[in-house]
Amino acid sequence: MKNNALRQEMFHLVGYLLTSAHGLYEEPPGYGPFRLLDTTGRLLAILEAHALSDPFLDELKTWIDQERFGSSSDQQLREGLNRQILKYTQELKRRTEKEANP
Repeated sequence: MKNNALRQEMFHLVGYLLTSAHGLYEEPPGYGPFRLLDTTGRLLAILEAHALSDPFLDELKTWIDQERFGSSSDQQLREGLNRQILKYTQELKRRTEKEANP
């Protein structure tokens, strides 16, 4: 049952990605980063709904939600993305080291 719900949510996400890709041909260039950020937020919400999230991903989702539903300029979004990517790479390194040295 749980797999069916996850499959359905992922199916909807695929549809969103397809229609977003199509829409980008006619949309301003700034929409691309926003659409990818929005997709990341949607994916994190799916992980959260299926108890597959963790504190790091929850914090990332909080930031993304603030950006998705706020009114940041393109420059503010770029700066925020730079900070979040740095945090992500640090977390990735920590997790990779943890997996290599259990």
